[in-house]
Amino acid sequence: MDLWVHHGRFESRHERALYPLPLLFERWYLRMRSPSFDLSETAAAVDGRAHLFLDLKNGRKGVIPLIRATLRRFPGLHISASSSDWPTLRVLYDNLDDVDVFYSMAVPERLDLFLSVIERDTRPVGLSCRATLLTPAIIERMHALGLRVVAWTVDERDQARRLASWGVDAITTHKPAEIREALGS
Repeated sequence: MDLWVHHGRFESRHERALYPLPLLFERWYLRMRSPSFDLSETAAAVDGRAHLFLDLKNGRKGVIPLIRATLRRFPGLHISASSSDWPTLRVLYDNLDDVDVFYSMAVPERLDLFLSVIERDTRPVGLSCRATLLTPAIIERMHALGLRVVAWTVDERDQARRLASWGVDAITTHKPAEIREALGS
C-alpha cells in the first residue's frame, strides 16, 4: 500500500496533496482528502495471514514511531517497506532492524544509480521496480547478490507470466485475483 505521513498519521493513497488545501490530485482528477488511518487497523485486518509491503512516499523519521507502534502491538507481523526517498530508507535502516527494506525505482536513471552502488550497500533486502524497467539480466544480478525483486504495477496477465518466468519474487497489482489465476497460484 502507498503510505504518506500527514500530521503524525499514515494516509493510504496514491494521490499527491495540494497544500495548503485539503485536496488531493492525480493526473486526471481531484478529490477531497480522506481521514488518516492507523497502520494497526490494517495489521488487525490481515490478522497474521499476510505480510505487509508498505511503499513509503514521504515521512523520513516520522515513519519510525508509526511502524514501531504497529510492530509492538502485533509482534509476529512481517513488514517490508520500499521507498524512492532514499533518506527515508536510511532512517529505516538505522531504527527498525525488523523491517525488510527495498529500494523503489521508477525511472531508468535511478535504477542505473542503484545498480552502480548496490554491491557496496548491504542494507537492502531487495529492489521494488517499475516492471517495464526490469530485464532478465537485472533480476539475475539481484538474485546473485541475494536480493529479492518486486515488480510493479503489473495488471496484465501476459506481463505477469513473463516476469514470473524471469524470476521476480513478487508482483504488485491492482488485479490480484486475475494475476493469481494467470500464475496458477
